[in-house]
Amino acid sequence: MNSIKSSLTISQIIVFSIVLALSGTAHASRPVEQVLYSFGGGVDGNNPDAGLVVDSMGNLYGTTTWGGPDSTTPYGTVFELSPPSETGGAWTKTVLYSFQGGANDGATPFGTLIFDKVGNLYGTTQAGGSNDTGTVFELSPPAVPGDPWTETVLYIFPADQTQGYWPFGKLTFDGIGDLYGTTEYGGTGKSGATCDINGCGTVFQLKPPAAPGGAWTETVLYNFGSFDSDGIEPGRGVAFRKGSLYGTTQGGGTSGNGTVFRLAMKNGVWGEQILYNFTGSEGSVPVGVLIFDTAGNLFGTMREGGIVNSSVCPSGCGGIFELSPPAKKGLPWQENTLYQFTGGTDGACPYTGVIRDKLDELYGTTSEGGMSNAQGNGNDGSVFRLKPPAVAGGPWKYVLLRDFQGTSFGDGSFPTGDLILTDASGLFGTTLEGGVNNDGTVFNLVP
Repeated sequence: MNSIKSSLTISQIIVFSIVLALSGTAHASRPVEQVLYSFGGGVDGNNPDAGLVVDSMGNLYGTTTWGGPDSTTPYGTVFELSPPSETGGAWTKTVLYSFQGGANDGATPFGTLIFDKVGNLYGTTQAGGSNDTGTVFELSPPAVPGDPWTETVLYIFPADQTQGYWPFGKLTFDGIGDLYGTTEYGGTGKSGATCDINGCGTVFQLKPPAAPGGAWTETVLYNFGSFDSDGIEPGRGVAFRKGSLYGTTQGGGTSGNGTVFRLAMKNGVWGEQILYNFTGSEGSVPVGVLIFDTAGNLFGTMREGGIVNSSVCPSGCGGIFELSPPAKKGLPWQENTLYQFTGGTDGACPYTGVIRDKLDELYGTTSEGGMSNAQGNGNDGSVFRLKPPAVAGGPWKYVLLRDFQGTSFGDGSFPTGDLILTDASGLFGTTLEGGVNNDGTVFNLVP
């Protein structure tokens, strides 16, 4: 796929989610942003590509793609950011784990972490293993607070790449503890001219061992590129709903602009149904994780396609879409483009999905564009809200919540990771770049 920034490839950039009910217009009642932490690079870690997850005490957890305390293995970290004991104090950052790379450990984590029910963290690394094919890992908290966390590599993708490689997204659990995820490349689907790198990607399942300490079992549920118009290079993860998995592919489909797919099991075999083929006029390259509303409608983002802005997004500025299930089984799903970005003050190229709040409002980020770009001061991205129409079928209303200012102002730049909401403190997220050293930030938006 094409890179979204000249210095980074698509597989180095990852995505974001937020939930918040805000009011006001694009020029009023905007949240106030605070940079909670600027990464320093090197031993501190740098470039937090993924988003954050929060525990019950308000501690934030995330990853940096590079750097770490061991300068000989600067392959990324898992960090904790703890709130201050007094209002206005500094947050405290702790490196919980520094990846070692090589044949037995992961390197360069990209996907947002997830918790299980007892407080263990799970995630993926894009590289690591005997052929840098990537890993799935678990990080367990210590029995005594302050002791080291324990990393366990649950799975290393084989060097022959037949099981997929480069897992770069967020994992998801089902109801019985199985993990699901995607690999951007690998598998047994078509390669060569069809895909950028050998193999067109996979959806995989990891089943926990029957007895503690045993090996997890990996199964490829689907190999993309299995037929000429199939999707290729799946997005940043899958959503699990009523026994089926839903996701996107960044390319492939009937016009090469990507797809939305469903995987379901029938007679013990997982099969794919393509729900929608993007045409490029509404948008293309859907990469973020999908979400559902209570009626079963899907919502997601398109990183490219749509409106072209030659100075910011020559391949198209992307947009937000809704995909609605048919009224009768067997009929096609219906796509509705809710918003197309222009590359101006509204931003461009959303690299994460969206999140729906209790008022059915959608929130997301754009990785580029924004007010700074429109003023000629940078190309730093934005945070936005989409408000549903008062009358069915009407237009959704775009509201700019934050335009990032970049390193020149000590602010973040280029948000690509999932964001979260806490009731007491508003939104938290990361930027891949920006901050004091241009190594990325953790930020908070307070209404």
